[in-house]
Amino acid sequence: MVEGMAKQTGGPDELRADLAAAIERGEFRLEYQPVVRLGGGQVVGAEALVRWRHPRRGTIPPNDFLPLAEEAGLIDGIGQFVLDQAARAAATWPRTNERPGFVSVNVVPVQLNKPGAAARMLRTIGDAGLEPRLLTVELTSGVVGEAHAVEAALEELREAGVGVALDDFGMATSLADLKRLPVDQVKLAREFVGAINGPAEESAFALSLISIADVRGVDVVAKGVESREQAWRLAELGCRYGQGFFFSKPLGATGVLAVLRQGTLRG
Repeated sequence: MVEGMAKQTGGPDELRADLAAAIERGEFRLEYQPVVRLGGGQVVGAEALVRWRHPRRGTIPPNDFLPLAEEAGLIDGIGQFVLDQAARAAATWPRTNERPGFVSVNVVPVQLNKPGAAARMLRTIGDAGLEPRLLTVELTSGVVGEAHAVEAALEELREAGVGVALDDFGMATSLADLKRLPVDQVKLAREFVGAINGPAEESAFALSLISIADVRGVDVVAKGVESREQAWRLAELGCRYGQGFFFSKPLGATGVLAVLRQGTLRG
């Protein structure tokens, strides 16, 4: 995230005032960052990332507007847009057994903590023509406080075939979330990935987290992979998947389709 972006784009009150009309104006767009199998380099899917292209302020990063959207009660509308667009794009992606071509979308607990949330999500991807098994929902950590309703929604999604990932694994309350929630995958926080080739005491944290995930029987995707050395070390420690600038920056719909057709990314 660019330092000072919020200052350049105006204060929170101004951004909050513009958010309500942003969807109707078509100011949001998606980019996709490929997820790669470490070692072989096969592109197995991509994470959908939302961007806000403000007509006066330029591109506003998600960390500057998603917390405001949640505070203002607008996160459901943005989340619906992301899910709909990502599902429609992913429904056209090429697939093989080695490259399933899944798409993952980020959700916050409040999006699932409502009656009928899972049914609405399943209806959206069904309308888009995407098989449930090809969608993964990435849940932000800190769910335990409202885990009952969220857990019920996640169970309904999993029963339909949707994958569930826990984002930023290793940060905040993610270990408690992993213990409590029905999770298929964890996204190893970039802070641990960045230290993977550092001093032994720092890289040991990543190894411990990967081991915990392995004991729980869930896959690990390393976020923020930026070098060949990191990719090699992560694979050596048992991490199966990675994403980051070493493989590819986030791409538009045309770009990620070309990468999926290409099939491999080796950095």
